[in-house]
Amino acid sequence: MTMKRFLFRWLAALPLLAVVACTEDITMELPEGRKRPVVEGSITNEYKRHEVILSYSSELYSSEREMISGAVVYVESNGDTIWFYEQANKPGHYLSDSVAGVKNRWYHLEVNVEENDLYSRPIRMYADTKMSNNATGIDSIGLLPKRDDNNIPLVDDSAAVCVCPYFQTLPDSSIVYNVELYLNGVKFKNRPSKLFNLFSMQGYAGYYFNGPEMLQNNIEVPVGIMNKVYMHEGDVVKVRLYSISRDYMYFLVGQKLAIGVNPVMGAFPAMFTNIFSNCNAIGWFNATSVIEGESVYHEDLFQ
Repeated sequence: MTMKRFLFRWLAALPLLAVVACTEDITMELPEGRKRPVVEGSITNEYKRHEVILSYSSELYSSEREMISGAVVYVESNGDTIWFYEQANKPGHYLSDSVAGVKNRWYHLEVNVEENDLYSRPIRMYADTKMSNNATGIDSIGLLPKRDDNNIPLVDDSAAVCVCPYFQTLPDSSIVYNVELYLNGVKFKNRPSKLFNLFSMQGYAGYYFNGPEMLQNNIEVPVGIMNKVYMHEGDVVKVRLYSISRDYMYFLVGQKLAIGVNPVMGAFPAMFTNIFSNCNAIGWFNATSVIEGESVYHEDLFQ
């Protein structure tokens, strides 16, 4: 090795040595966002009690949430009014009576807080959203082995189970499904990131999902994947497909990419929101329709 080449390599290594040698702790002062009211709520086409949650945004990395009590909360639609009542044992949580929303109908949320921690005046927050359309239902669900690059099923203990629903889709490519998987009645989470539960219908709209037209040049398309190691003969797998708007999808992605413990902490004032107010409130009120189906897992498919 020539002296010139040795000298070049030694000089190139200096920055790396400096980084490795520096072990002193550095404390960074991060600016906190302004405290803001937060609205989280939804109504679906299921006959049940729906919920609206009111709180204030918290400081960066705080796990504490200050709830907003004493609010008047209601939803109007087609001349009907749905009232939400605060729960005695859960401050800031407001539940309606059992009611089912209607697909393709507009819903107006109204929230009024007379006494609050931010202003001497009452807080008013409201949102207008249309309940998304959805397919009629899920006909059946296949629980199939994941395949390798040569289209050969993977059947060992570390293999994955592809959850493949079959149903007639709507000719609406803007629909995005927020997918929930359940194993024996318990929500199934086997991925470190929840970003994988969003499934766009772009390219699939109008087809019979996993029907002959879709399978001409492809294998079944899963909306979720479950780890086989958690599965046993006779287990019941349930799929819930929430039809959501793209705007709501962007809100969910923004939440899941937020750094910190609390997804509505004050350090992120640019988060997507559909809440209008006289106080710069954030959050989302969502009206969504849901379809679901169940299937039984059988080990013989993986032998």
